[in-house]
Amino acid sequence: MKYAKYVKPKKNKDLIGTISSIVLLVAFLVLAFFVGVMFYCNVALGYYPISGTSMQPLINASGLNTDYVYATYDVSNVTYGDVIIFHHPDATQASGYRQVIKRVIALGGDNVMIKNTFRLVENTDQTYYALYIQYGGEGEFVEVDEDYVIDKTSYRSLYFGDFYVDDDHDKTFLFDEYGNPYIHLEEGQIFYAGDNRLNSNDCFDYGPQEVSNIVAEVRYIIYGGTNRIWQVILQMLGIYKWN
Repeated sequence: MKYAKYVKPKKNKDLIGTISSIVLLVAFLVLAFFVGVMFYCNVALGYYPISGTSMQPLINASGLNTDYVYATYDVSNVTYGDVIIFHHPDATQASGYRQVIKRVIALGGDNVMIKNTFRLVENTDQTYYALYIQYGGEGEFVEVDEDYVIDKTSYRSLYFGDFYVDDDHDKTFLFDEYGNPYIHLEEGQIFYAGDNRLNSNDCFDYGPQEVSNIVAEVRYIIYGGTNRIWQVILQMLGIYKWN
């Protein structure tokens, strides 16, 4: 009587080799992406620590938990709502060109107006100061939905007051058909403000500024100053959006 021989199955070495190659390739690509992001952030972008409270609640400064931003020096496409870093108008080369971080409100050719607005909130008329823009200086003034502003009911009430009524500054108010004052931005000018309007020194205080004084445009916000690269990656992938 003949018996069948037991044949031990052979391992599929080719399959194991393929899986190992794929794992190594994925690991290499992840590492390369990580290194690329680090290189991009530290070479192509500027890294700025934040001080002050003018951009709260978006960006905060609080001791060891101070937020940082990565910003690009390519400012050719700066537009409404972008957060920018700007040379303060009182800064000089001798003082080191003090820089401020604010949000773009209006661009060259626009007209900017602040006026009282009433809105029904919980069956009660609530007064707040609303921002209106006449884009390109044509058409109607449109109220801007500034959902990033902390508290519209407590805006400072004398917008434009400081730099238009002081004897040391030009009185450049214009008026609409109802007598509401507004200002006009010439081409090449920009108007910016802090999100925390009650604690911000910005164009509402010293008027429109020249676009040429923009230093950088914020691309990524690093909250708490830690886990920088992972926060950048999440923002790059659109998993977290701040703007």
